[in-house]
Amino acid sequence: MAKKVSTRTKKKTLKAQAAKKKVPARKKYPPGRSKEVPYDLVYVADSDIHGKGMFAARAIDAGISLGKLEGKPTTKDGIYVLWLTDVKAMTVTNEFKYINHSSKPNCALTGTEVVTLRKIKPHDELTHDYGW
Repeated sequence: MAKKVSTRTKKKTLKAQAAKKKVPARKKYPPGRSKEVPYDLVYVADSDIHGKGMFAARAIDAGISLGKLEGKPTTKDGIYVLWLTDVKAMTVTNEFKYINHSSKPNCALTGTEVVTLRKIKPHDELTHDYGW
């Protein structure tokens, strides 16, 4: 007859197994020279969403400013172009250009500042809603 295992013991075993699992290795890219990107909080790596993405280097609380987008004004659409209004846009030149789109984002833009909407776990990809 098999030994009966309590639910509490099962939960402890599952937690221990989850703790042993590692985040899959991602190719990390060296940070640029931007003063607006806090490299102790974020890093750029290959993304499952699209191309490269920006990821949390450690846990980040909700309501934290991650920094500001840097860029050049433009009136034409293109790669890494962020439309601030219907006629005003900027080509993002710092690593914040790698924040990918999600309809359930964990970050938002307030002007050109990137702010977390909720607590973000280490190695979670940062996303915001592009608004399209």
